[in-house]
Amino acid sequence: MLVPVEGPDSPLFALEINPEKAREEFRTANQKHGGSGVKDFMDSMGLGMLAEQLGELKLGELLDTPPPGLDEAIAISKVMQFVESQEYSMFTRIVFDTAPTGHTLRLLSLPDFLDASIGKIMKLKKKITSATSALKSVFGKEETQQDASDKLEQLRERMAKVRDLFRDSETTEFVIVTIPTVMAVNESSRLRASLRKENVPVQRLIVNQVLPPSASDCKFCAMKRKDQMRALDMIQNDPELASLRLIQAPLFDLEIRGVPALKFMGDMVWR
Repeated sequence: MLVPVEGPDSPLFALEINPEKAREEFRTANQKHGGSGVKDFMDSMGLGMLAEQLGELKLGELLDTPPPGLDEAIAISKVMQFVESQEYSMFTRIVFDTAPTGHTLRLLSLPDFLDASIGKIMKLKKKITSATSALKSVFGKEETQQDASDKLEQLRERMAKVRDLFRDSETTEFVIVTIPTVMAVNESSRLRASLRKENVPVQRLIVNQVLPPSASDCKFCAMKRKDQMRALDMIQNDPELASLRLIQAPLFDLEIRGVPALKFMGDMVWR
C-alpha cells in the first residue's frame, strides 16, 4: 500500500515490500480457503491472471521450503506493476532500496530462475487437466490448456521486460552504497563486477558513515579515521570502483529518522 510522505518534496510516496509477510499471507489464505483465497492475494501482487492455476499447484506447500529466488520474485512483482500499471505512471522517479548483495544479484538473474520454475509448472499442469479446463481468464471466459500456457509465457516475458529495464542506461541507474571498511569495499568491488557482467548501469558509489577530521585528542577517533582512510584509498585504486563518482556521507551523532533529518542528510550528500 502506497503511503504519502509529508514534506517539502511532496508528492512523495513510500511502499514497503515484505517478502516474508507476503509468503505468510499466501500461506494463510491457502490454508483458510483451501486454495480459493489465493486469487485475492495474487491479485494484490499483480499476478492475478495465474492465481487459479498456481493455487491448484499447491504453492502454499512450496512456501514452507521456498526455492531460491522466491523472495525476489515477490519483490519484482511490484516492479512489474510499476512498469505496466497506470496507477504508477504519475511518478517521475522510482527508487528501490534493494536487499543485501546476494539477494540483489538473484533479483537480476530472476528470469533464469523463472525459466526453470515455469518449466516445472508446465510439466505439472499437464497432469492436472481438470484444473486447467476450469481456468478462467480475466474476462471470465474458459481457457484451453494452450491459453494457460500462454499466460505462463506472458509472465516470463514480463519478467524479461523488467530485466531489460534494469539494464537500460537511459532510464535506470544502480547506486552502490557501502561503508568505509576493507571488507565492505571488497564486497562492493565484487558487486560492481557482477553488475557490469549483467550490463546493469552503475555511475555512483556512496560511502556512508565517514568520520570527519578531528582536532581532538581522541585516540579511538584518530585510529578509526585512519582505518577509514585506508578503505577510501582502496576505492581509488580498485579497478571496479575507481571510475565511479565517489560520494561521501558523514557519520552523524544521531540516528537519521524522519523527513527533516533525511532532508538534512540529503542536502549534505547531494550538494
